[in-house]
Amino acid sequence: MPFPPFVPAWGVWTVADLERLPADGNRYEILHGELLWTRPPPSIGHVCVAAGLYTALAAWCIEQPAFRDLWQGEGVYISETTWLNPDIALYQTPGDRIPDLRDSPPPVLVVEVLSKSTTKRDRHRKRAAYLAHGVGEVWTISPKYRTVERWTSASEFPELFGDFLLWTPDGMKPEFVMIADELFGPEWADDG
Repeated sequence: MPFPPFVPAWGVWTVADLERLPADGNRYEILHGELLWTRPPPSIGHVCVAAGLYTALAAWCIEQPAFRDLWQGEGVYISETTWLNPDIALYQTPGDRIPDLRDSPPPVLVVEVLSKSTTKRDRHRKRAAYLAHGVGEVWTISPKYRTVERWTSASEFPELFGDFLLWTPDGMKPEFVMIADELFGPEWADDG
């Protein structure tokens, strides 16, 4: 369950403040200086969709030398007052490994699997922050409605995928393809 944004008495939250928070099992992020947190656990449907997509993208990345840095559960540094934790982030492979995510270019792709408690925040505020930072694409995935919204900085509206997901970044072959049942499981497995 998400808690309302919290701004400390000293002004805004920073990445340094975030790093001092305890490892207490909660998921913490900061967005424009506001602390956002969600109590675990996400639903089983959420976890299965994120894990299934991560596994499929990891297999696809083996054939794509430009995309080898696939992260799950790591933060995306946007500024000293914005650090977000998407479900999946895919980075282009740098010549040398960048040890600190603060020094890396923005991800090529960020994925947010929507949950009942975080849908509004993930679809609107976080998506806008990712795209303003230069993230190539943001996918918001609804296990409940079995859809994927594909957003780019040029999008006024998302491209919507239901039966399958097709992605061809910069015309790369083979393209990434995943059918709905692979992503969401059979229709009876609805996350509600």
